Amino acid sequence: METLKKHNNDDMPLLDHLSELRNRLKIVVIVNLIAMAVAFQFSEDIILYLLNLNPGMHLVYISPSELLMVYIQISVIVALIICSPVTLYQIWAFLEKGLKKQEKTYILISLFFGLICFILGVYFCYSIVLPSMLDFFLRLEISEITNMISISSYTSFINFMLFSFGVVFEMPVVIFILTKLNIISTEFLEKNRGISIVAIFIAATIITPPDVVSQLMLGLPMVVLLQISIAISKLANKSFFKKKENSYAK
Repeated sequence: METLKKHNNDDMPLLDHLSELRNRLKIVVIVNLIAMAVAFQFSEDIILYLLNLNPGMHLVYISPSELLMVYIQISVIVALIICSPVTLYQIWAFLEKGLKKQEKTYILISLFFGLICFILGVYFCYSIVLPSMLDFFLRLEISEITNMISISSYTSFINFMLFSFGVVFEMPVVIFILTKLNIISTEFLEKNRGISIVAIFIAATIITPPDVVSQLMLGLPMVVLLQISIAISKLANKSFFKKKENSYAK
């Protein structure tokens, strides 16, 4: 009987963690569902806003349910974006109790700049890349062939490009984390700069549509980000961060 009681007491912390995780997941799901319902009411306005990327483009839908599915897709994406601060906070609140002070600092720095870099990537794609890219695609039109772009393929393409650029712009943050974890070094990055540039354009070829303009639109910013990442890798090894680590160690 005593053994069983002791076993139950030992299991309590794990049960508490699971209970907390469940409660935080409930909050995330409920908030996202509410945001989804609200975003659905503005789906048409959001689609019209995306059409502003190229006002001359005319879209069609080729199945009865296609437009509804696009509305739902837009609602889900908008809800995830709007609720991302709540989601990140719930994840942070669950994890931070088991983290050391130094780990908390680096994670907070990474989350903050990661969010900024993602937003910059999305903005760069929306304001510069997509208008030029869509205009280029439409200029390829042949008089004997009529383009019939479906609303689902258009929104999927836009969402994919926005997400891709958002992720690509995370490169400096990822390099910072890998440097602090001693997985890569500044010397390694500088030594393999040429190989990295080749790899970047190969990745751009895979990610983007099969045309040179799209590949350059993604590849060139990635090269610039690589240079920024190398500079950030050097910064991560500067005395400021070393002093911080020493103060935490004390």
